Order: sequence, then structure tokens, then C-alpha cells
Amino acid sequence: MSFSAVQPASTEPLSPLRELVTLAAPTVAQMASYTLMQFIDAWMLSKLGVEAPTAVGNAGFVGFSLISFGFGIMFVVNAMASQEFGRKRFKRCGRWLWQGWWFAIAFAIAVLPLMAVARPIFEAFGHPESLVRLETIYLRIFLLSPILKLGGMAAGQFLLATGRPSTSLSAAVLGVSANVIAALPLVMGLGSPSGHGYGVAGAAWAQNIGGFVETLFLVGYALNRTSRTKYGSLNWRFRRSDFWKLMRIGIGSGIQVTSEVMAWSLFMVFVIGKLGETAMAANQFMFRYMAVSFMPAFGISQAVTSLVGRSVGEGRPDLALRRAGLGYRVSTVYMIACGAGFAIFRYPLMEFFTRDPAVQHIGATLLLYAAVYQLFDAMNVIFNGALRGVGDTFVPALVLATLCWGINVFGGAYIATNHPEWGVHGPWIACTAYGLVLGLFAMFRFRLGPWRTKHYKPGEETVNLPVPAAAAGLATASEV
Repeated sequence: MSFSAVQPASTEPLSPLRELVTLAAPTVAQMASYTLMQFIDAWMLSKLGVEAPTAVGNAGFVGFSLISFGFGIMFVVNAMASQEFGRKRFKRCGRWLWQGWWFAIAFAIAVLPLMAVARPIFEAFGHPESLVRLETIYLRIFLLSPILKLGGMAAGQFLLATGRPSTSLSAAVLGVSANVIAALPLVMGLGSPSGHGYGVAGAAWAQNIGGFVETLFLVGYALNRTSRTKYGSLNWRFRRSDFWKLMRIGIGSGIQVTSEVMAWSLFMVFVIGKLGETAMAANQFMFRYMAVSFMPAFGISQAVTSLVGRSVGEGRPDLALRRAGLGYRVSTVYMIACGAGFAIFRYPLMEFFTRDPAVQHIGATLLLYAAVYQLFDAMNVIFNGALRGVGDTFVPALVLATLCWGINVFGGAYIATNHPEWGVHGPWIACTAYGLVLGLFAMFRFRLGPWRTKHYKPGEETVNLPVPAAAAGLATASEV
């Protein structure tokens, strides 16, 4: 595989929409690749019944929640490198790539002991023994992969910040292709010597193989000649001041991602689990579609983070506001189209996964809720991406955690326990209310928040917003 230098980007100015799409489209592919891998594996496993894909969905959510703090840190690699790019201090971009990689290595080692508590986690949810066994298998194999996921993400965020997102598209295609090729024998047993697959374990290993291929490609481009000479990607030293700055701003982002992913994981495996295995299976299948529609919006959010970070680096807060507004309008149009598809084709979409009429009926109902919820979620995702671009992460994280746990988890659990006759309607009404409130908060926080009171000048240093003393104490006096 050759990782030759990419051609210099054209200096011709792009229209705002074209600039957004140019950055977002490949990033969408990278963000969607993990979801697509799970979608494909869930479809293959659905041929074995509803228990195997339900186990993979549950374990995938729990596993992602356990490593999601690291993803929050990786998002800030984009923001920091983008601000350096906006100041035209190109060779300083590479140092943020490496601080991200140093964190990824330490974090991947730190989560390995969680393999020992995989079974107790699912037993605590009260799942049937047969389901717990499959969930445990998948989670233990999943926990071998964080170095791949975080390392590849750091490289992708670095390439996005330096205006070279197209490599993410190629990496995503290769990763998904490798996943499919590996899943055919590992899950379905096609071409395997034994003639049969390995079910849930095969799906987990197929995803790890796909993640390895995707990460290898991204790391190769992050270290190619252009990256080394222009963007300093061999600037590998551990820099304490830069690392703690990444952590100081990243803590809020990490808390935000962890809180939401863990809350959604509990919602999926505990709250909906109170309504029975049929409801849980239907919710898992619905979420496969919801995730496919969500990931492009999340990719647009990453592009907005990059564009807002560059605008701040250039001393243009007015431009930052316009770029965030454009990202929101584009994502809203996309979400409306997805919502219409969910509503119109809800029964055929469910039939793709299962022939069980009870699961189909509940899943079709859930797709209607997904169609409404994601309109509000687009507002939250885009404006939270903009807030990361200006370094405002801690207060949004606290608000998100309070709302998500208070409404989704505790509110949903209360409704499911005390009003089971409402079925899936009760918890999902709570979810929809949560999405509306959080989306409005994120929008007004960005448009009216404290970052706007700062007077920016081109080349100025990273935005420093007030953070709690415990977080601020992570920064050293030599921070730049």
C-alpha cells in the first residue's frame, strides 16, 4: 500500500456550502464506517434469530460507552489543530496529532481490565443467561480494539483539521470492505474450513479486522511526506503543556460523549429491557437505522468544529457563527429526508431484519419516534460541534449529563416500571422531550455564550473559557 504525498489543495476560494460539504462528506464516511460495520454484522446475525443481533447491539453500546471518553478527547484534536491551521502555524498541527496518540495508547491499556467485569455488567441488567453469555463474548473481544478506534480517529481528526479529509473516505471504504470480507466466513461460515461461522464472536473479530485496516490507512496518510514536511506529523514528543491543554478542554468533551453514550446504553439494555425481549429486539433494529441517519449529521458536526476552529484562529467570530448556522441548515434538511423515509417505509425497513410480526409492529412504531427525535438531535449535534470549535465544552457537558440521565435514564425507567401498559411509547416520549430541550440549549449556548465576549485577533491563542478549578488545575503555568 502506497502512502505517497497528496496533491496540494487548490487555492481557489470555495463557497461556504461547498467548503462544508468538502470537509463533511469524507468525515461522514469515516464516522459512519463503524455504524455500517455493525449494521452489516447485525443483518448477518439476524439470519440466526433475534438473540444474536440483540446481544451484539447491547454489547456494542456498552463497549462504546466504556471507551467513549477517549472519543471526546479525540474530537478536541480537531479543534486544536484547526486553530493552529487558521493561524497558519502549520507545523504545530502535528503536535496535537501526537498528543492524541499518546492519550490513545494510555487509555487503551487502562480499559483492558474491564474485560474481567464484562459478565457482571450484563448480569446486573437482569438479562437471560443465554443473552448474557453472547453479550460477554462480544464485549471482551471489543475491548481489544480501543487503540485502533482512537488511533484512527486521532489521525482522521488531524487530516480533517489540515484540510485533507478525503483520505477518510478511502479509509472507510477499505475498513467496511475488510469487515464484510472477514464477516462472510467468521459470521456466515462461507468459505470457512468448518463450513460454519462463529456467530457473535465472529462478528466481533470481523469488526476488529475492519477497524485495523481503516486505522492503518489513516495513520499512513497522517505520516506521509506532506504531513511530515508541512504539518509536522513527526513531532512525536510528549509535550506536557500541550497534553494537559488537550485534556483540560477535552475533559468536557469526554464527559459529554461518555454521559450521552452511557445513558443511551442503559436506555437500550435496561430501560427498554424492562419491557421484554421483543421490545428490546425491536429497539435494537430501529437503532440501526437511526444510527445510519445520525452519523452523517455527526460528520457535519466535525466539519463545523474544524471550520469554527479555523474562524477563531483567523480572528473571525462572525464567520464562526455563519459556518455553524450553515451546518445546522444542511443537517436539518438531511434529517427531514431521513425522517420521511422512516415514516413512509417503516414496515419494510423492519422486515429487512426480522419476520417476527410483534417485533415488526413495535419497530415500526419506534421508527416514527426516531423520525421526530432526530430533528431535535441535529440541533444538538451541530451546535455542540461548534462549541467544541471555540473550546466551550464543560458547561455543555454538565447540562447534557443532567438532562440525559435525568430524563432518558431515570425518567424512562420510572415510566417503564410504573406504566408498562404504555409500552415503548412512554420511554420514547421522554427521549423526544430530552432531544428538544438539549437542542435548544446547545443552539442558544453557541449563539449567545461567553465565547462571544472575547475580542479575537488573528493568530491569537486558543479560547480560554472559565472551567472548574479541578479541571483548570490540569494546565501548567507553561501552557501555550
